[in-house]
Amino acid sequence: MRVLVVASSPGSRHGLAQVLEDAGIEVTVAAGDAAASLDAVIERRHPDVVLLEAGAESHAAFPVGLEQTPAHDGTPVVVLVDELESEAAAAALRAGARAALPRDATATEIVAAVRAAAAGLASLPAELAASVLRLKAGDGTPAPGDATVPLSRSLTPREAEILTLLGDGLGNKEIARRLGISDHTVKTHLAAIYEKLGAANRAEAVATGLRRGLILL
Repeated sequence: MRVLVVASSPGSRHGLAQVLEDAGIEVTVAAGDAAASLDAVIERRHPDVVLLEAGAESHAAFPVGLEQTPAHDGTPVVVLVDELESEAAAAALRAGARAALPRDATATEIVAAVRAAAAGLASLPAELAASVLRLKAGDGTPAPGDATVPLSRSLTPREAEILTLLGDGLGNKEIARRLGISDHTVKTHLAAIYEKLGAANRAEAVATGLRRGLILL
């Protein structure tokens, strides 16, 4: 089996390559910007599986790359994301990724996901699998036959946390500092919150959150 490792930093590429090589897997590597044209890279390298790591500032970009070439000539893709319950993970899965793992996944988890992808199987951590099964296409809508799912479960724990901080009056930069994430990640979560709550801005999101009991004063 031959795996193409795509990561933004040399350190990440080396670390992931070492994990796979230690498991007896042949590895070829590419820089993170290759995610924008995965089809071309796959055509040149002919891997059996692609292991694609999202950097802290690029986690929203790689699902776009996947969506542009969803088939990838049939080559399965395993993605590593900063936050497993983020919209980026859901977008990657909707775009056709075979598995999504957190960036701090263990070597055993990474190798298992790669081997499963090569065998034609999909694999997800238990907490993300439960969320995917509960929601339709990642749009925050309860799945058919599951009308009892409370509205609060349409938000991920991180989104609920950010909504609460919005209710406390914090701005994007303050939220980013409080949670130890980037401004870009905060904006991505806010976009997902607005969509799920049907809100056009922060004030509407907070008002809807209060009505639905997602924010407690």
